[in-house]
Amino acid sequence: MKFGDLSLAERIRCFRRGTAWRTGPYVVHARVPIRFAARHLAWLYQDFEVLPHEVIPDAEISVRVAGFAWRRVSIFSDGAVRYRRVARQQLVPLLEWTMNLSVFHRPTQNLLIHAAVVEKAGEAVLLPGEAGSGKSTLCAALVHRGWRLLSDEVAVIRPSDGYLLPVPRPVSLKEGAIEALREFAPTACLGPVWPRTAKGRVAHVLPPTASVQRMDEPAGPAWIVFPQFRPGAGCQLEPLGKADTLLHCAGNAFNYSVLGRQGFKTLAAVIDICSGYELVFDDLEAAVRTLESLHGRRDAGLAVSGGAWS
Repeated sequence: MKFGDLSLAERIRCFRRGTAWRTGPYVVHARVPIRFAARHLAWLYQDFEVLPHEVIPDAEISVRVAGFAWRRVSIFSDGAVRYRRVARQQLVPLLEWTMNLSVFHRPTQNLLIHAAVVEKAGEAVLLPGEAGSGKSTLCAALVHRGWRLLSDEVAVIRPSDGYLLPVPRPVSLKEGAIEALREFAPTACLGPVWPRTAKGRVAHVLPPTASVQRMDEPAGPAWIVFPQFRPGAGCQLEPLGKADTLLHCAGNAFNYSVLGRQGFKTLAAVIDICSGYELVFDDLEAAVRTLESLHGRRDAGLAVSGGAWS
């Protein structure tokens, strides 16, 4: 049973009592007793299966009322307070950020890189970048041109074979990126705009149904592209050497140093397979055309195989 198969009352009741769902290899359990937030989360995750109560989650998130007339709430992650006494209007984006912190910052054997990831015809492109680089906006644009969404936040690389594990979730857009995507893809399914958050105006793009349905289908890495949105810069794609690609990826990794030798071996093997680039852009249409031009003409010419990880 998916959240989208439930009636509105059943969805709200699920989140108020506490419910769990899986996105890729991670299971999240959330208890949200605030009606509007429960309704919105159920909409964002409408294509995800409702898991039985006895499932063991990777992260437990809960919301508690912390102010008069429910005007303030606190958010807890695994029993510890993550956000204390925040305005109700900020609850939904803060819940999404809490899920990121709860899942992607916990111990794991997979290598985690701060990057959006999309795939087409079995080949994936990693888009590493800090906040404001345009990676999520470019990710959402590519998804609306037929690419499969693996993640807009973290590339999960399996050390045993270098494959990317999908973690499809709503894509978070901020400030001007909201209008940019609406202009680029008028049919994009965006939720409401949440104003005055810690990151400014925020809206979420619904993950495509097909991407959710294929969340157990990993993809082989083909390119690593470091995007940088820069007004007035046009669109420029420049090749990046292997050493620089490795250094930039390591700088964007969450657990590269924690994994030690295994982290280096995994990242080095992925970079050996991939072509690296820097992409400076000021227009989504031009950036998407540039990345699509890479498809089908990989210069590495190598297939992902377990041999590189032996």
